Parts: sequence; structure tokens; C-alpha cells
Amino acid sequence: MSERAEPYILAPGQERSHPGSSPVIKAAAADTDGLLTVAEGLVAPRSPGPPLHIHDEMDEMCYVLEGEAVVQVGDDRHVVVPGCFAWVPRGVPHTFANLSDRPARLLGLFVPAGIEEFFAAQAAYVAELQGPPDPGRFAAIWARHPGSIVGPPIEVGTP
Repeated sequence: MSERAEPYILAPGQERSHPGSSPVIKAAAADTDGLLTVAEGLVAPRSPGPPLHIHDEMDEMCYVLEGEAVVQVGDDRHVVVPGCFAWVPRGVPHTFANLSDRPARLLGLFVPAGIEEFFAAQAAYVAELQGPPDPGRFAAIWARHPGSIVGPPIEVGTP
């Protein structure tokens, strides 16, 4: 028997589940019967994204709403601006960064759903930090997600 949420509307900035998670969850596994997760992320100016990584069991899509970002897919890097769309099938190394002086707002779609639990665990760890992050703790969080880190984040230099 499938389980899907009743229709709902979210206001700008409002999350559907996993309060405090980054990115903000707009639709989660519980809403979509596990079909997809939808998340909206704000990437601060001159900020790296995650390390270069692979998802073993999930495809990822990214749509740029505002600002500019650099998306790396495999060894190729692309500047993406509002209206650009990136499709990253499972098994393909990828990451992103904001190398500009303005925030970037991205809409991420993940098929099938479930990555929201990873985002929530990562956000909870970051919220408790009182100094630099411990790479071992981040690795432990990543280890619970079906995928792997395969390289560093995109380097963000000083302007």
C-alpha cells in the first residue's frame, strides 16, 4: 500500500520535515512514498560544497534558482546560473561550490528518496561544533549513506 502526503503548500523558507536541516527539505520520503526528496539549499558566497562524492543508489538533479555556482561532474566543471539544470546519475563523481561574491540558491531533487536523513545527521553535527569539524566524524556520517567520498571539495580561493 502506498503512502503519500495529502497536498500541501510551503511558504518561502519553510521546511516540510527535518527542521534545521541544510538544505531545507521541501518533500521527503514520507511525503512521496519514497519516490524522491526535494531540497532547497542556500550556498553562501565563496563557499565550497561537499567533497567530491558518489551516490551508489540515488540519482541527483540540481536546478539553479538564484546566483551562480560551479558544478563538477566527473572531471568537468561547469558554471551554472539561474535556469541551468544538472543531471547526475548514480555512480558519477560530483560536487559544487559557490565561487562568486553572491549567495546561490539551488533546488536539489534526489531519486529515490532518503537522503534527508543524511542531511539531518550532518546538520546536527555541524550545529554542535565548537571548533573546526572532525574529519573522522564527517566520515562516520558519510559511511551511513550508500556512497563514498572520492576527492576533495572544490577549492575556494580568496578574491
